Amino acid sequence: MTKGQFLLMAVVCAFETYFFNDAIFSQDYLIAVFWGILLLRNLQRAYLITQFTKNVFDTTKRKD
Repeated sequence: MTKGQFLLMAVVCAFETYFFNDAIFSQDYLIAVFWGILLLRNLQRAYLITQFTKNVFDTTKRKD
């Protein structure tokens, strides 16, 4: 993942979090579910990318 992709994902996640919280506080729960699903999808993607990079680093690490 490039730095630009990471920054874009972080900004999109921040916007989704803002709109999710706004929907919760305005008691519009249907919209909150929508934003929550989008937010969960981005967080899962970030977790999978982290696990993938961890596995790549572990398998390519030199055994001293």
